[in-house]
Amino acid sequence: MILARASILLLLMGLLFEAAHLGSLSVSSRRLATLLLTAFVLVAGGDNQLKKLNSRGSIVASVPVGLSPFHPVFDGTNIWVPCFDHDTVTVVRVKDTAGNPLASPFVLKTLIGNGLDVPFSAAFDGQRILVMNLNGNSLSLWKASDLTPLGSVATGVNTRPSGACSDGVNFFVTLSGTNQLLHF
Repeated sequence: MILARASILLLLMGLLFEAAHLGSLSVSSRRLATLLLTAFVLVAGGDNQLKKLNSRGSIVASVPVGLSPFHPVFDGTNIWVPCFDHDTVTVVRVKDTAGNPLASPFVLKTLIGNGLDVPFSAAFDGQRILVMNLNGNSLSLWKASDLTPLGSVATGVNTRPSGACSDGVNFFVTLSGTNQLLHF
């Protein structure tokens, strides 16, 4: 079902935002995606690394994630990082099974296939990860708990899915090519 264009404002909810500077960490003019995670901030951007920052903004760990990381999402244990120029999603483990932040985050797996075509952003609904494939005009879906691919779905010609959020049951996806919101 396609919802009204004004509903795109729903996408402002969540932990993901963009910034040009964060504390004392200066970054390039490229897009910078930032996630708040417990007492730490994780930054993906300019140098193709996910960085763990302490409360003073100092880098305490870096994890390489692939070329052109964009708009990651946190599922409670892992951060899923779409890599725009690699057609991959890098899954970085940042918490242990008890929910404690890891001192040294690490790449759990780099996902390929499952319809990935210029992956741009990701969303989490409590069980599944949805990745928007900007140029592929499609959505790729994974089971968050074990990284199992659940398939991909076409969104239509020139729809350019670019962002999403979830209410815990449904995904709401912006289709930037047609200025519509898709209820999935």
